Amino acid sequence: MPPKVQYGSKGQTWHPDFIAYMEFVAAHPSYAGMPDAYTDENKIQWEAPSNRGSGRFKDTHGRRLNWWRRKARELGIPINTDKWISKAAKKLHPTGKKPCKRCGRMMEIRYVYPRDLLLNRVRKLSCIESAFKLDRLEHIVALVGRLHGQYGRKILEELPVVLRASGVNVPQFSSLAECLEWIEKDYIPAEPSVLSPGAMSNAPDRFDGFHSFNLCCRGVADTGRHKDNLSGYVTDRRVFEYWADGDWIAADRLMGAIRSGLGSEPCTRGHCGPCDADHIGPISLGFTHHTLFQLLCKSCNSAKNNRMSLSDVQHLLRAEAAGANVISWHSQALWDFRKNSVSNDETALRLSKLLRDNRHSFMAILRRIERAGHYAFLLSLLHLDYADFNVEFQGLEVVEHLTRFVAEKRKKRTTKYALEQKARRCRIALESLHTYFKKKNRNEFVIALPETELATIAAIAVLKESPDEVRKLDKQIARVMKLRKQNAVDSGFRRVLRRIPIRWPQQFRIARDSLGAAMAAVGEKLSAQWYDERYVRAEDAFD
Repeated sequence: MPPKVQYGSKGQTWHPDFIAYMEFVAAHPSYAGMPDAYTDENKIQWEAPSNRGSGRFKDTHGRRLNWWRRKARELGIPINTDKWISKAAKKLHPTGKKPCKRCGRMMEIRYVYPRDLLLNRVRKLSCIESAFKLDRLEHIVALVGRLHGQYGRKILEELPVVLRASGVNVPQFSSLAECLEWIEKDYIPAEPSVLSPGAMSNAPDRFDGFHSFNLCCRGVADTGRHKDNLSGYVTDRRVFEYWADGDWIAADRLMGAIRSGLGSEPCTRGHCGPCDADHIGPISLGFTHHTLFQLLCKSCNSAKNNRMSLSDVQHLLRAEAAGANVISWHSQALWDFRKNSVSNDETALRLSKLLRDNRHSFMAILRRIERAGHYAFLLSLLHLDYADFNVEFQGLEVVEHLTRFVAEKRKKRTTKYALEQKARRCRIALESLHTYFKKKNRNEFVIALPETELATIAAIAVLKESPDEVRKLDKQIARVMKLRKQNAVDSGFRRVLRRIPIRWPQQFRIARDSLGAAMAAVGEKLSAQWYDERYVRAEDAFD
């Protein structure tokens, strides 16, 4: 029989309504055959984390993942589609509602609760009084009904602005009934970005496929979901894919802070928010992941892509003059050759194109190093040590659309998450060397020069003289890269990272200098093509 009492970790008790819900779910036919449903003590095994390293239930997570795959197929959901497991969890759920583990509040699993963005839009309406209370836990249908009851037909005219979201066409409404029917049948099922679910999907980690803490308590009860902590979760994977320099932990932290607290600031180009952090110097062109961002709305950020304007280059030159490292080592030579040649938007675009081809050439060299099996050397280029510190910004603000702060506060990290971040960076960076030149529409142009060939050969030759400890590490990394599953690769890299020496051997420094010479030759060659039609033509495609 299911247990009548269930306790969480560290002696915390779970809400009685949640325990009753667990018993209901565990006995429901929808979840028949769930692996390892009960422990030896006849308690419901509600949680099945992926990081169990030992014990009888260390493989429960994998077994339940397979169960969800089978269930998705039964429900007609292809498992090779995006978010297949969350779609299966929602479709399978017998009631569409669940109580919170902490407070017992019953909430829907659908996207029916207004996010801060939607509530801010309501606050800005001309008819809204400051005393009108807004609650992010109020159902969108109830909120619209309450607004209509207070302000009448005026609200129906304003709703297309309030409810607008990407991919959703909001009509004009002739009546409240028509509006509420549309919200239920069309708007909520579209899962618009301005609404949140009462509980996020979390299959196969949880029995029912949903987080135990509902929206009401998740930011309080789940310490990792505190608003301050969430600001540090933003990760720009392009930093790994393009092997960019810069304090990636600090820059990621600042990007998160913008998303969580400063995103409502206006766009650099005059549009309203919400805005994201934009790298003034695009990472994809070789610039560093630096703690200087400008705010751009989503459409402007997308339109910019990896094209620089004159103002972008001017910002970068000023930052560099103030002592900032704005460009990665592999793109430094070309930047130095041509940064002062930019006098208008056309020449800024020209430099962007040159830096793009510089990137192609650099990635081709790294691919040769990888094929030669010198994985440890490649890891030495990734600045993994930055993950050992947490960074907070004092006096952070936006001044004239640019981020500014008084000081950085850096603190040593002791959590295992630092190791996980390092492992993820290793995986993404090395995988990028395999996938980079497989992109069909990449307008690639690789500079091949005798100087770069000799420098690359010299780097590979000196790396062959690395100590036995390093060569063993190379072989271990090679085995990890042959693993198929992402979790297995990350786990393998965590083991590798525990074996990395405190100091890299001198062969790595010599090889790095050789590659620097190779990229200096590439930069000089590309600079000499400043007036070539490949770079002068404004209609050239970017990738």
